[in-house]
Amino acid sequence: MFTKALFVLFSVASTQAFAPMPVRPMTTALDYSVTVKSEEEGIDETFECAEDSYIVDAAELVEIALPYSCKAGSCSTCCGKLVSGTVNQDDQSFLDEDQMGEGYVLTCVAYPTSDCEILVHQEDELY
Repeated sequence: MFTKALFVLFSVASTQAFAPMPVRPMTTALDYSVTVKSEEEGIDETFECAEDSYIVDAAELVEIALPYSCKAGSCSTCCGKLVSGTVNQDDQSFLDEDQMGEGYVLTCVAYPTSDCEILVHQEDELY
């Protein structure tokens, strides 16, 4: 009887040890607050974006639909204009130095490097 009780005790303990762990979203203390706005599209949303996540991907995770096409930084579909804050968009190959100097950003390949505000749906204003 004692051995059966001991067997049951160890069986329960070992099954709990190998139970799958709940999946939690990875977050870091380096998340930035990103605000995206478009009067024409009725967008005024703020979300958290990790420093190693593209802005368009982070928006999509919280069900904010931003425009994109190539997701490679080689077109202007996802173009936005930085109102405040900073981003790293070294992966882009479409915008020239003057356009970036005016604040244009390709959200499909832009990482936030601070809290920022971006006017989205700015492709037409780029030209």
